[in-house]
Amino acid sequence: MNRRDALNRVAVLMGGALSAPTMVALLEGCTTKDASAPFSLSADYQEIVAQFADIIIPATDTPGAKEVGVGPFIEMMIKDCYSDAQGEHFKKGLSLVEEKSKELGSSFTSLTNEQQIEVVKAMETEAANEAQKAKEEQIDPETGKVKEGSAAEEPVTPFFTLIKELTLFGYFTSEVGMTQELDYVPIPGRFEGCIPLKEGQKAYALG
Repeated sequence: MNRRDALNRVAVLMGGALSAPTMVALLEGCTTKDASAPFSLSADYQEIVAQFADIIIPATDTPGAKEVGVGPFIEMMIKDCYSDAQGEHFKKGLSLVEEKSKELGSSFTSLTNEQQIEVVKAMETEAANEAQKAKEEQIDPETGKVKEGSAAEEPVTPFFTLIKELTLFGYFTSEVGMTQELDYVPIPGRFEGCIPLKEGQKAYALG
């Protein structure tokens, strides 16, 4: 699968919208980073990422995000394909996840499934508030127009938005996602511009 096909798939899953950093990461690929300060997550944070992703795509009659290895995929993507600023913002998001979890009595990974879902929803609200604040900071209240120079540096993507994008991307480009959740055709035949869809037809995997 090439990057543009992957981008199109994730865009559909996200309702047509992707954050700018993710579009850059998928279309431009990985960049050389400062080797003195590589992005990495502690073992505790790695487990939180894996479990958080599993709340987004839990196991049903098919494996969930954690089982197919989405957690390590997310860490690899942020390390290799995102800016250092985005990586630090992601870590701050994980710290906030733990803060909200402690308010419920324990670390995120030790909470009940219902409590973990509560924390995930709280982070979704946090992301919406963060995005709204960033938007307001770019608008001149007197003119209602974007402030000059405000778009010179693209703001980092909120934690929840980024982890959701990468969870979907990682899951639906995995073997399980492509062959069990999507209708995978390993060797497509002739082009047919219009074909009937069966009831309950899965979306086709882009191979």
